[in-house]
Amino acid sequence: MSDSTINGWELTKPDYRELFQNVPCYISVINKELIIIQSNQLFQKDFGNCEGELCFQAYKRRTEPCLHCPVAKTFQDGQVYSGEQHVITRDGKEAYMIVYSSPLRNDSGDIIAVMEMSTNITEIKHLQTGLTMMGTAVTTMAHKIKNVLTGLDGGIYMVNSGLEKENFEATMKGWSVVQKNVARIASSVKDILYCAREREHVLTTIDPNQVIREIYGLFHGTVAMKGIDLHMELDPELGSMVLNADDLHTILNNLLNNAIEACKFDLDKRLHKIVLRSKRKGPLAVFEVRDNGHGIPEEYEESLLDDSLFTTKGNHGTGLGLMVTRKIVQELAGSITFSSYPKEGSTFRVTFPIQ
Repeated sequence: MSDSTINGWELTKPDYRELFQNVPCYISVINKELIIIQSNQLFQKDFGNCEGELCFQAYKRRTEPCLHCPVAKTFQDGQVYSGEQHVITRDGKEAYMIVYSSPLRNDSGDIIAVMEMSTNITEIKHLQTGLTMMGTAVTTMAHKIKNVLTGLDGGIYMVNSGLEKENFEATMKGWSVVQKNVARIASSVKDILYCAREREHVLTTIDPNQVIREIYGLFHGTVAMKGIDLHMELDPELGSMVLNADDLHTILNNLLNNAIEACKFDLDKRLHKIVLRSKRKGPLAVFEVRDNGHGIPEEYEESLLDDSLFTTKGNHGTGLGLMVTRKIVQELAGSITFSSYPKEGSTFRVTFPIQ
């Protein structure tokens, strides 16, 4: 890089190096193999010294290149690309970035590397989410609650009919329908309240494996009736950690419900299996919910963990459970990631600092 002069100020090679290191955005230089070959101070502060690592592994915890990778596109045609991306910092926190990719050429004009520049928009994203979440959630839930009320009407009719005819069996059957629909409304209202405001999370020392045992006890019989095997794989080395037991219960409950739905809608297999797993990874506790359901279509992967209501179940789902899960994880300084293969199944991972 040659020296230059701008308005009388002479830029030397050390000056360029100083600008590269101290510019207030993340900069990484990536080669054709998608390996990070250089990064600036801010990047290393939040993501570590990732030089020599594959970019999608270093700050996205992925096992394969990203869909619509801007770096790959820039290598292909030399154009500048931009877009919003979801990343994971070195301490396991989620962050949202506006990313620009720009080609770096040699003297012959050949692209030898791509410079990726990113600006952290996490706070803006959360503010935007807070302003829009409730309106979207209420609109979405109105349709769901309307269907629940229809079910309530049917249950009430069965109860009244049974009482008039002094038919105890019919009365109890109707009362069961009423109870189930009241529980569905309560669950929906709880989800809306989770989205409506920041919650105060009372942290205590808990046994996370015990929380998983409780969830297993609640679901084991129910999923067995649906032809699904539910298993636990608990790491005895995990021990106790500082967290909120109710929050962990809600997170795993929502992910388990999604796994059950994924198996239920998968008609290609006769045998389905879901695994609840805990494991200790250094200073982090990792919780996984793995299923062998239909998997997540590739075109949906980019949208699944952004701040929106997203579901692949059409009229059968609202996407609110996953949004609630993501919100709780973020408020507890954790991270949530997933891997999925069509027709093979999905694994959702939630990570928290043990202390």
